[in-house]
Amino acid sequence: MALPLLLLPGLLCGCQDREARAENARLAARVTALEAQIGALAAQARTERRTRADADSVVRQAAAQNCANDLARFLESLRQDVGTYPAMRLVTLPDSCVDLRVNWRTLKPEAYAFDVLDKGGEVLATGRGP
Repeated sequence: MALPLLLLPGLLCGCQDREARAENARLAARVTALEAQIGALAAQARTERRTRADADSVVRQAAAQNCANDLARFLESLRQDVGTYPAMRLVTLPDSCVDLRVNWRTLKPEAYAFDVLDKGGEVLATGRGP
C-alpha cells in the first residue's frame, strides 16, 4: 500500500508538467498574436497621425492663403480708390488673418509685399503688388 502512495506524486507531477507545457504553449501563442495586433494598431495609429498632420497642414496653408488674398484685395481696393497703397497705420488686417501673423517686407505708396506666417513663424503664404 505504501508503494502506490509513493508513486502517486510522481504520476501527478508528470500530468501537471504536460498540462503546464500545453498551457504555456497556448499562452505563448496568444502573446504572439496579441503582439502582432499591437504592432498593427501602432502602425495604423502612425498612419492616422500622419494623415491628420497632413490635413492640418493643408488647412493652415489654405487659411494663410485666404488671409493673403483678402489682404491683397483690401490693399488693391484702397489703391483704386485713392491711387496709392495706404500707409501702415491705415492698414486693417482682415478677419481671415486672425491667428496668423503678417510680416511686411515693404509697404510703399506704389508697392507692397508681405508674408503670412503661422504662430511658429513658418511662412505659409505671400502677397505682393506691382
